[in-house]
Amino acid sequence: MAVAERDIIQLRCKELFTVKFIHSAYGLLRKTFIADNIFIEPDRATKTLFTNHSVDYRFINDTLVCYIRTEVLSPPVSGPRIPYIKFDSPVVIRFLLKASTDFLNKTQVIDAGAKQLYYFSNQANAATGGFICMHSTGVNNDDLKNADTINPDKTCFAVIDIASTGAVNTSDEIFTGGAAQQLTSPAFVIPFTSTV
Repeated sequence: MAVAERDIIQLRCKELFTVKFIHSAYGLLRKTFIADNIFIEPDRATKTLFTNHSVDYRFINDTLVCYIRTEVLSPPVSGPRIPYIKFDSPVVIRFLLKASTDFLNKTQVIDAGAKQLYYFSNQANAATGGFICMHSTGVNNDDLKNADTINPDKTCFAVIDIASTGAVNTSDEIFTGGAAQQLTSPAFVIPFTSTV
């Protein structure tokens, strides 16, 4: 009797970065989560980038997790990982956020409409502790930008841009410098001030 041959598929993924949303009106104790009140999607260019580089994301409870398929090293190692498909040039990963009425009512922010939006980026931030808003104390009007300056491809409440290079702190870049593209998996934070 012949033994059937099997294909072995090894997929290894690693966090490209995470964004934790902090808001005291949401969480396990309150039995309601930010993920149920903020809706996140990549813009068109980011969707294409994700398809071409085996990248995906999930928004779970209060954390956006962006992850990437990594090269399987032989023998397996627990150290730094590199993308399975490397990037040819610097990239910006953009997420568009829409907020529910419940979120707007419980948060010290304004619904800026189509003319303005909140902008969070590792290239313009508080520069400490992974905060990608202008102040570590929380999102405020300093994070508001004109929509025509940021130019999202849809009307939204906020935009998150994570750039592979040019971060305020080099520790906030998603790769180490150079062609190696070792993942650093930075953890970013956006704190919101509750009104309840």
